[in-house]
Amino acid sequence: MAGLMLLHGAMGAENSLAAAKNVRPMKVLALGDSLTAGYGLAARDGFVPRLEAALKAEGYNVTIVNAGVSGDTTAGGKARLNWSLAEKPDAVLLELGANDALRGISPAASEANLDAMLQVLRDRQVPVLLIFNWKKLTSTGRTIKKW
Repeated sequence: MAGLMLLHGAMGAENSLAAAKNVRPMKVLALGDSLTAGYGLAARDGFVPRLEAALKAEGYNVTIVNAGVSGDTTAGGKARLNWSLAEKPDAVLLELGANDALRGISPAASEANLDAMLQVLRDRQVPVLLIFNWKKLTSTGRTIKKW
């Protein structure tokens, strides 16, 4: 939850997650890949439903919209960001990039896509938490160097 609290200060939003505690409802858009989508898991066991349940258990009036797409890349996320924002979220969790690395997409292209998405969110004054980890990815049996 500390990471979500950072959401407020990261982009200077007027309303933080703290404002959602026992007060007004807050909608968070989780835009990502299979890790966000919960690929291969029962619906209740994925990241989004578990995070929402944990926040509600702490007294937060929050709904998290699952906009995860298995296999998605930063280019795919960039292409669907604007229509995903039709949900009118108060904040966004952005989790993309692992599939770029697994597919050998250049780090510069991934960074440019993430920068473009962050700029859209900044322009719309939507606070964002970027969940991103380029550390050694070994799911393909090979190690991808740290970029």
